[in-house]
Amino acid sequence: MTPQEFRTLAAYCRWANRRVLDAAAALPEADRQRDLGGSFGSLHDTLVHVLWGERGWLQFWREGAFVPGSTPGEYRDADSLRAAWNDHDASFMAFVGDVSETSLAAEHIVDDERYSLADLVAHLFNHSSYHRGQIALLLRQLGHRPPATGYREFLTESRASGPEL
Repeated sequence: MTPQEFRTLAAYCRWANRRVLDAAAALPEADRQRDLGGSFGSLHDTLVHVLWGERGWLQFWREGAFVPGSTPGEYRDADSLRAAWNDHDASFMAFVGDVSETSLAAEHIVDDERYSLADLVAHLFNHSSYHRGQIALLLRQLGHRPPATGYREFLTESRASGPEL
């Protein structure tokens, strides 16, 4: 993975996350919080998990320690979750802007295994994408059509509107 590929994938992840967050925010609070039997129960809690994963990996890459899990009620509604996500996006994109070939090749130890930053970045993007798929299913269970979050749609939209999404 090159720094430019990392930047593109980070922009894609940010774009896709915003789309599912917007779709969830448009729902009544009761629907967002309803336990639908997903991996994290509700649509809201699945979004919180995606944010936690992205924040956690970012802190691990910067400081060598993962963030603790969120506390119940920490993100009580769509507005507080969006505010936290906006803060995370700013930090994440600043990190992305500083990545180099050398930093992507740097090794990190996770559970006594060595991984390059590029490997862990791929893991993060896969994790977020996996859970966005779950979010799409939860939206369907609530009777709503999920937004398109495919990489090709991102490329098409970003080429039409410019690189900053």
